[in-house]
Amino acid sequence: MAAWERERDVSAGAGEGSTGWIVFDAVEVDCAGRRLFVGGSEVPLEPKAFAVLVLLASHPGRAFDRDEILDAVWGHRHVTPGVLNRVVTLIRQALGESAEENRYLHTLHGVGYRFDAATRQAAARGGVSPQGRKPDANAPDSASARTTAERHAPLATDAEPMADARAGAQRAVVEGTATPVERRTAAPVRPSRKPGFAWLALGVCALIGAGYLFTRRAVEVPANAVPTLVVLPLHPVGAAADESVFAEGLSEELITRLARIDGLHLISQTSAALAQTDKLNLNQLAERLHVTHALEGSLRQAGQQLRIDLRLIEIPAGRTLWAQDYNRALADVFAIQSEIAQSVAATLTLKLGLQRTPVETDPQLFREYLELRRRPLDNPGAGEYAKTIELLRAFVARAPDYARAHGLLARVLLQELRVSSATPADHAEAAREAARALELDPDQVEAHTALATLACRAADWTKCMNGFQHVLALAPTETMLRSTYGRWLAATGYLDEALRQSDIAVASDPLNYTAIFYRARVLDTLGRHDEAHGGLETAAHSAPYSAGRLPYARWFNAIWRHDYAAARACVAEMPAEEYFREAYAATTDALVDPSRWPQADLQIEASERASGHYNFVRILKPRPDFAGILAGLEVPMLTGSSSYNLLMWNPEYAALRRDPAFQDFLRRTHVIDYWRSNGWPAQCHADGERAICE
Repeated sequence: MAAWERERDVSAGAGEGSTGWIVFDAVEVDCAGRRLFVGGSEVPLEPKAFAVLVLLASHPGRAFDRDEILDAVWGHRHVTPGVLNRVVTLIRQALGESAEENRYLHTLHGVGYRFDAATRQAAARGGVSPQGRKPDANAPDSASARTTAERHAPLATDAEPMADARAGAQRAVVEGTATPVERRTAAPVRPSRKPGFAWLALGVCALIGAGYLFTRRAVEVPANAVPTLVVLPLHPVGAAADESVFAEGLSEELITRLARIDGLHLISQTSAALAQTDKLNLNQLAERLHVTHALEGSLRQAGQQLRIDLRLIEIPAGRTLWAQDYNRALADVFAIQSEIAQSVAATLTLKLGLQRTPVETDPQLFREYLELRRRPLDNPGAGEYAKTIELLRAFVARAPDYARAHGLLARVLLQELRVSSATPADHAEAAREAARALELDPDQVEAHTALATLACRAADWTKCMNGFQHVLALAPTETMLRSTYGRWLAATGYLDEALRQSDIAVASDPLNYTAIFYRARVLDTLGRHDEAHGGLETAAHSAPYSAGRLPYARWFNAIWRHDYAAARACVAEMPAEEYFREAYAATTDALVDPSRWPQADLQIEASERASGHYNFVRILKPRPDFAGILAGLEVPMLTGSSSYNLLMWNPEYAALRRDPAFQDFLRRTHVIDYWRSNGWPAQCHADGERAICE
């Protein structure tokens, strides 16, 4: 049984005594068939909303308190206030009124609601016709009309939240909401509208073209309020489990297009997906994502036909501002995204920027690209990267004119270098693939990212920084890219700008582990260890996997805060297979009791032999080898493989920056040349041919 049918049965108790029709003005309520007609046209209404309407309309003039309604419709009172508020809003919209402009449904502040109308009862639709009108012979009925199940995505009940989309279960993003219901392409007849509104609506439609039909008024955003939108991942309906990858990819593409709306802030894809997975309700969306609006929807594919249902809702009120369904050929999916962006912009009375958008023509190529892009994320590791590279090479051979394939291959080639040895051949292939991608699409983000990354690894800092700035202009909501840019900024000493970029990343992706983690690392590098501690604790609670780097960052933070008990707790969380745990434990003991440094030295050397990697706890030794430490820091600085290179900028290690080896390091990595041409970081200034960094 579909979720909407289960909810219908649960909700039916509210109107069990009403089996016929309730009629008032131009409104007809079919209690048995659970249908609502306004002006002769059927208006879709969610089951809970329909049950509340029947309850109130069956007792016109009676005041119902909120608990009575919850008991009658939900069977209990353990429902957040926002759920009933949202249902009342849906009823008002269906009847053509609002909280400010109502005729039937009245709010009794501090009490509940009252329904006022001269209702009439009828056993059948033809028994009593509103205003003496004969019923329309062509009006839909249960035998001839498409069923709700055919027209709508399944609805989730309030008592049964959605499961994960990857398992193919029902999804509901906010408590009490369901996937969008179909909205008619013309607004239902609305009583008591001011004459000027029709001309205003007509003007809006004319501005955005005949293809963008609205069912709700545009909402003026106050001048001092910046609307912030979360695009919740499209919910795949009636599809195989792998359709979730396609739905998520389309959602991400839509975020990128909506980011071009002037004056609109977008929440990045990672936080949007987590918000849906965690089933955040409207209040939680407002509190944790700081959003004012949400766009939610469903996707259904049948052969070469695609249906997308969408609605834009106000947060946390739950008011639907705009809703639309799109029934198109699969090949039209990219044009649909442009239409949606135009509609959202017009609804929020904002202007859609005119940046060029990528030309897409083949949804099947896009689907394959999404699946290949997802592979390393589902199973990270050198082996998976190597397999993905081979599959991408085959993809490029089959589709030599598909820019995304070339761009993704270039980017994955460079990701592979983070977990294996870099070779000139790897660099050369990545550069060729990126260049080919940009021949086909000058705005291909992954290709620009690959070229910027190559420049950073070659210590060409001007090309590196300019490249990432261009990438973020094309894809402002790509949090991972912004965090990467911030890491390169911090590596070259621009800590204040790195923190600013980290702040932007967290603001646009507040649930993203990586954004939170790197912001905390920059705070630690600035010496703001208590603030960094809070960020790292947040990251620890939001880490999506074991996050092996996190215990090391938390350990250093604890050491800088002189919290050795916390440092020992972090050691216990370090993966044993990485061979560093004993060295960190011994170093903790030596920092408490300096007489134990000889034992710590032995453990440090053993960890380096076993792992093949430099152990950066050496910077904590009483007489550190600064030249050796800087040589070790150069590797993560130029590869971007970790944030250990930020240690050189910590206030605790001013002695390292005073060592002659530091001047050699700045010249060798061309950092001082970049400072001279681009401006000096706040903590550094020129002293002849040298740099003095406090």
